[in-house]
Amino acid sequence: MVMATGQHAAMQKTSPPQEVAELEAALEKSRQMPGFRTLLLFFWGLIVAKCLAAEWAVERYHSPINTFWFVWVPSFLISGVITVGYAYWLFRELPRMPLSGRLVSATWVGCATGFGVLSLAAVSDDVFSVYLLPALAAVLLGVGCFIHSVLDRRRIFKILAIGWWLSALWLFANPDVNALGWMALSLVFLQVLPSGWLFFTRKWPV
Repeated sequence: MVMATGQHAAMQKTSPPQEVAELEAALEKSRQMPGFRTLLLFFWGLIVAKCLAAEWAVERYHSPINTFWFVWVPSFLISGVITVGYAYWLFRELPRMPLSGRLVSATWVGCATGFGVLSLAAVSDDVFSVYLLPALAAVLLGVGCFIHSVLDRRRIFKILAIGWWLSALWLFANPDVNALGWMALSLVFLQVLPSGWLFFTRKWPV
């Protein structure tokens, strides 16, 4: 009985360091963003930036092109197929992900869902100008990057969060057609290029 008590005490003494080591290992694993997730951010950023740039050009120069059917719908159909494939992989791998990885995924899903609700309100009910949507998107992207930086602990995400919030200030001050072009540029510099850098500098498995 005394030996069992001693062994239990020894386990209690060694357990906290082991838990800390496991937590650090899980955080390190979550920092190695899967290549497919990074590529998804890269391509989505490019696609949305391209659509916004086309929308800006059509509205700025009063072109008769219907951007909804000829720009947005084809682009989002293709992107949707890729995203469905990623979602299938994500939900299959979710139980095996570390807690930090699940929190990162939940953060971005929440931000995307919130922006979807705001977009529906702006388009269907005319609650506010659609030119405010880029500013709201920039705020949400900044929030997502900031939470990501807390979980990931890489400085680049804090820098991106600050960049998105500064961009949001400009967009709130200029809610007009030029907000579409500015948002397209912001996506290129604050999502597409950083995602490409993360992909090519990530730690590949040996």
